[in-house]
Amino acid sequence: MITHVRSVALGVPDLGAAREFFEKHWQLDPVGTDADRIFLGAGCQDAHTLRLRATAEPRMDLLCLAATDERAVDEIADRVAAHPQGQLLTTPATCDDVGGGYRFRFLDCEGRTVEVSAGTAARAFRPVEAGESRPTGISHVVLNTADLPAALAFYRDIFGLRVTDWVEDIMVFLRSGTAHHMLAFTRAPHVSLNHVAFELRGIDEFMRATGELTKKGYTPLWGPGRHGVGANTFTYFQEPSSRFVAEYTTGMLRIDPDHEWTPRVYPANAQTSDTWGVASPRDDVVSASLRGCPDTGLWQPPPV
Repeated sequence: MITHVRSVALGVPDLGAAREFFEKHWQLDPVGTDADRIFLGAGCQDAHTLRLRATAEPRMDLLCLAATDERAVDEIADRVAAHPQGQLLTTPATCDDVGGGYRFRFLDCEGRTVEVSAGTAARAFRPVEAGESRPTGISHVVLNTADLPAALAFYRDIFGLRVTDWVEDIMVFLRSGTAHHMLAFTRAPHVSLNHVAFELRGIDEFMRATGELTKKGYTPLWGPGRHGVGANTFTYFQEPSSRFVAEYTTGMLRIDPDHEWTPRVYPANAQTSDTWGVASPRDDVVSASLRGCPDTGLWQPPPV
């Protein structure tokens, strides 16, 4: 039913600084602007990959998920409406906003605003070429949760996501297709965005992107390295004004849909964090940065 994370919308206190980071340095494509929002795309046909809006405090405005078709959108909306912890904000309808399509929005069990859409307009884009540091799209999103069992149950009930693996009882990885994970939840004292991971074309492009951003004066928060769970590479950076964490990644494990997969439980240790062993240890600074601050957008849907 859900194919991928289409986009993420962020509220940032310094819109100009965030735009400069994600457009000039992270190399997302300028797609368009209106009175309230800036839209940035990647090397894919999605209308946009990142939306930025000026807000007093950092917040995640929207988590936007792509559904297979309009029927899937309707079925997911019905599940939300029937769920005791779901709250519909809009009913499915054709939208004339950026990208168009058939969509609806709802509040999840912890107050995040989620959008589900299908039939959006394909954007003309330039494919990422060999050696380029431009992202090809969003790989996955990790969310901090104050109630891991409740968040897991809700997203499995609503979207039919499957558990791929665990890190002890601290973190759970969820998939909808062949990628090891599309979403993940990790325990935290509060609800917030942990990070958004952007896919690079390959390992060479991943290392080039890491090096180029470092040369521009952005010190990696953590990485480069390779996770033991999912096998994807990682380098984490922080947007300097909002402190939201963005990840470069590639090489995620693919699950063969024709063979049964048994979820594994990994220990929370250095080997699980980085199988290469080249990244600095995940210390308290890294953990605190990934936890972030409590999301000020909870239970408060964005006005646009």
